[in-house]
Amino acid sequence: MFAGRVALRAIALAALAVAAVLGTLSMRDAIGPAEAKAAAVPRQVSSVDGPVSVRIRLEAVGTERKGVTGRPHSVRTDAVAVGETSTRFFVAGSAKDPSFCNGQFWTEPTPDHLLLLKLDTTAVNVTGGLTILQVHWTRSRAGGPVAERDETRTITLGAGDTHVLDFVENQADSTSPCASLMVRIAAEPILPEALQPVAVDLWTVDESAASGARSVHVSVQGRGGVPIKYELPPLDIGPAGTGTTSGRAVQINVGGTLQATLAPDGFVDVTLTAVRKTVSGKAAVQGEGRVQFRTKVGETAAVLLPEPAWRLPLPGGEGSLDVGRLFAGHRLSLYVRVTPTR
Repeated sequence: MFAGRVALRAIALAALAVAAVLGTLSMRDAIGPAEAKAAAVPRQVSSVDGPVSVRIRLEAVGTERKGVTGRPHSVRTDAVAVGETSTRFFVAGSAKDPSFCNGQFWTEPTPDHLLLLKLDTTAVNVTGGLTILQVHWTRSRAGGPVAERDETRTITLGAGDTHVLDFVENQADSTSPCASLMVRIAAEPILPEALQPVAVDLWTVDESAASGARSVHVSVQGRGGVPIKYELPPLDIGPAGTGTTSGRAVQINVGGTLQATLAPDGFVDVTLTAVRKTVSGKAAVQGEGRVQFRTKVGETAAVLLPEPAWRLPLPGGEGSLDVGRLFAGHRLSLYVRVTPTR
């Protein structure tokens, strides 16, 4: 089915956030708190011989009202070329869970939130081992002012340095177990050896006990340290591997981005995002997950996809398919292998 299975490393994917939709709508709808544009930053060439991109780490750290700092903890790491900008949203809390310590970084905001931070980070320059960033961010709350904070800073960071961007304290009379939330940033240059071209092989694998293992495969190429887009061919799914249920064909489509940073010790650090769509005709539901892991160069890693537990609405008022029941007995994984091409 695929090469390299003898060297297999199993990894659990972050739980897929579910968005049940009719048709092929995107998982999240954009919302519109006022988003002031970041100041324009001219593109500069790195003043050192080598680094052409920067690894940016955003981190949100909560403090429990009756516990320790560090719970909960959310991290987002991205690679940005010098002169380019990364935009990320920290979305915290919801109508059902009003704790702003319950949050994650996303590429798009969600309509249901208690607290929303929009962070635009530009890699300005790398010089003498120091990374210069310009960060523009806004903070808004549900039902509050359009933007209760709007600030831009130019920051110089060395290896291991961090900078606190924002600190939010919960109301004293709040019943939330979260006392406060801190958002900070770190950055470091990505060295030239990490940026060499890589080939990435990916498989969607259905290890169903009833029908035996089946898979689809795609191979993509790009540069290390830079997100690479991938889109796997559809994989038929259904009872006993027939690909149908109630007379309807059902398929899984998996795509997303993969960022592979080669290390000098023969390992590779991988940041993988995966969007899984379950499709039947014009009806689809999808979820998104993200995972970071380290594996050996050339080793095949198995990223385990959690079992879905939602229903797939059918067009024309024809009811819905129980996707959880459809996937019963199936073990779904996304297999990944990264190899340098020179």
